Amino acid sequence: MRNNKKRLQLRKVYSFVVDGKCELWYLQMLKQHEALNINIEPKLLQNKKLREQFELVKKLAEDSDKVFWIIDFDTIEKERQETKKGAISPLEKFKELYNKAINIKDKNIVIIVNNPCLEY
Repeated sequence: MRNNKKRLQLRKVYSFVVDGKCELWYLQMLKQHEALNINIEPKLLQNKKLREQFELVKKLAEDSDKVFWIIDFDTIEKERQETKKGAISPLEKFKELYNKAINIKDKNIVIIVNNPCLEY
């Protein structure tokens, strides 16, 4: 019994924050076929702003060994082109949040910017 308890404590927790159905599906298939012990939280962050994603990443970083924040850069670029003159663009917001994330104390956050897509 004691060995089982010790083994459970050694298991690492990896969390993924994604904003699209394709990324979620890809990670679920990877988890299923590679028998990985990963946590995809929450199930889908669809239509969430970058700041909301960042707050979730920070929260998950407290309890996870590693948090992977997968960002669809195509969406940021599209929204940047649609931003009205004088307004803060999604690219500027992303740069701000990126700098905050890489300066978090434990450094257990990995930011993956996929452009054009995660599968590549």
